[in-house]
Parts: sequence; C-alpha cells; structure tokens
Amino acid sequence: MSTLAMGLGAAPMPIVGYLGAAIRADLGLTGAQLGLVVGVFYGVTGVTSLLGSRVVDRLGARWWVAGDQALTAAGLAAVAAVGSFPALLVSSVVTGCGYAFVNAGTSVAVTAVSRPDQAATAVAVKTAGIPALLTVTALAGPPAAEAVGWRGVVLAMAGLAAVNAVLALLWVPSRRPARGPAGDRGSALPRGFVWVVLAATCFVVGTNPLSAFLVVSLVDGGVSPLTAGLVSATGTGAGTVAMVVVAHRSERRGPLPRAGTAARVCLVGLGGTLLLWAGTHLGLAVVAVGAVAGLLCAMVGAGFAHAVTVDRAPHAVGRATAVMSCGYYLGALVSPLGFGALADLTGGYDLPWAVTAAAMALSVASYTVVQRRVPPAVAAPRPAAEPAGAPPAQR
Repeated sequence: MSTLAMGLGAAPMPIVGYLGAAIRADLGLTGAQLGLVVGVFYGVTGVTSLLGSRVVDRLGARWWVAGDQALTAAGLAAVAAVGSFPALLVSSVVTGCGYAFVNAGTSVAVTAVSRPDQAATAVAVKTAGIPALLTVTALAGPPAAEAVGWRGVVLAMAGLAAVNAVLALLWVPSRRPARGPAGDRGSALPRGFVWVVLAATCFVVGTNPLSAFLVVSLVDGGVSPLTAGLVSATGTGAGTVAMVVVAHRSERRGPLPRAGTAARVCLVGLGGTLLLWAGTHLGLAVVAVGAVAGLLCAMVGAGFAHAVTVDRAPHAVGRATAVMSCGYYLGALVSPLGFGALADLTGGYDLPWAVTAAAMALSVASYTVVQRRVPPAVAAPRPAAEPAGAPPAQR
C-alpha cells in the first residue's frame, strides 16, 4: 500500500514524461510548459516538506498517507475532467503538497511495523513504487493514451489513488516514532544531519536529468523514440528490483556502513554519467551502458537516501524525512530546469552532462562525510508486549 502510494503520489512525473507527447499535441503546449508542470510539483513538495517537518510525527502515518492519496485522486480527476494547462498546474500544486507528507508518512508507517534490521528494505520497497510506476507508464502509457486518450489514463490513475486512500484509512498504522533516550519524540535532528541533506540534494541534481532528459537527448542524437524509451525502461525496471535487493543485502551488515554503501552507489552513478556523456560522441552502445548504469544508481540511491535518513534519526523519522526531502525535491526542481537551460545556451549536452557528473561527485563526497562523522543513532527498544490477562496500562 505504501509502495503504491509513493508511485501514485509522484504521478506528475510519469504523466509528463511518458504522456507528454499526447498532452502537448492535444493542448498545444510547449516543452517549457510541460517542464513547468514537473518543476512546480517538485518545488511545492520541497517547500511543503520544510514547513511540515515538525508536524508529521505528531499526527502519525495514517492520516498523511490517506490524505495524500485523496489529494492525488482529486488533482488527477480534475485534470482528466478539465484537460487544460491551468488544470495541470493546479494538480501539480495539490499533489506536490500531499507528496511531501506521503514521503514522510510512508517512512513512519513502514518503520513502525518493521524490526530495526528490516528498516532499510522496508523503506526501499515503499520507495520502489516510483520507478515501478515510471516503468509501467513508459511501456503501457503511450499505447493506452492512443486507445483511450491521455485523459483516460490520468482518470484511471485517479481511481487507483482513491481506492488506495480508503485502504490507507483502514490498514495503515497510526503509530508514531518511539520516544528518544530523553523521552521526547525526537524533535531535534542529530548534529551533522546537514550532510545527509546535502548528499541527497546533490544526488538528485545528478540523477534527475537521466529521467527528465535522457529520452530527449537520445532522440536529438538521432535515436528513435522507441529505442530511447526501451533504454529508459530497461534502466528503471532493473533499478526497481536492484533497489530492494541492494537494500536487503545492506541490512546484513547493519546501519553502520550504510552511508558508505550509498557513496559507492553514487560512484557507480558517476561512472554511468561519464559513460553516457562520452557515448554521445562514441556511439549508442556506450550511451546505453552508461544510461542503464546511471538509472540503476538513480533507483538504488533513492532508497539509500531514505534509509540513511532513518538510520541517523530513528526517533524523528517523519521530521528527518521531511527535512531531507526539502533539499531533495528543491534539487529536483533546479536540476531539469538548469540542465535544459544549459543545453539551450550551448546548443548541445556536453556542459549539462559535465555539471551532472560534478553533482554526482559531490554526492559521493557528502555520503563519505556522513559515514565518517555522522554515526547512526540507536532507536530505543520497543516496550515488551503485556502478558495475557494483564490490566490495561494507565495512560
């Protein structure tokens, strides 16, 4: 349920990314207008994450997850009904507000029902909803749009979100994080947490162009749209599986080396970006290898961004995730706009890919600092269950 909530909550991304051609033809939009729809979504998510970082833990997971899915259903239904550019923008604002809380709410939900040694896998599984929806929409979205129109596809997504909102109210736990050592619910984040935020921000600045501009850059280089889409779907599909598998394997070693593993994942992404950059001059085979490696890093690294956040602040999962998400999604707002502007300014993709590679290098360095200077916190043990027949505890 949390996995589906994460995917549907980020619906503006696959809608613009894979239904964008049909939307542009129907509404007569420019590429800049399509980019603005995604940019508004990311920007609102980042700002709302910061503003709401102190209240997520207080209310609990159930209402944030269900509320986001209800907002998503309403926003997508409005787009399907009205079918205009202003409706797309309003939907991005509405879903962006909700996504800030579903991101933190689902982290609270899955960690509340998981053992500490299962937290990384649980967070990775729920985060995998994003690349999973991207992959499904990349493969099925365009033909479905031809059959029922892009508005029909969006309406189907709205229906799924409405059903998931009801399921969240029924089944998502309303638990809050365990109290910290001092008895507080962890309102304070650990010293050095800014490095976690910086690592996540640089990571998304370096990986977001792989989703936003990979297909466009390949088509501009002479690759057919079908081939470009298959390259992208291969990376996101494989990344969905790798995200969960790598997180599960990291749990065998515990949270202590997790930030170091995240640094190595980002290093692989840096190598993929460099191959992709070089491949634009050397040929499609090199581009494909670099793109798949980069997209794998993008998917796996997204899970680690959340897992490292939970490791460093287990007593304030909601607030820590919200603060990290603020930098993460503001970076996602800046990255595609900056990449596109540099491409327009220089008439090519060499400088944009160079800046992307530099951001990945900064992410590697930041995670290395987290590994060395910001040790994982230890969550307080959960109280033992009361024996059968014991009187209820006094509140």
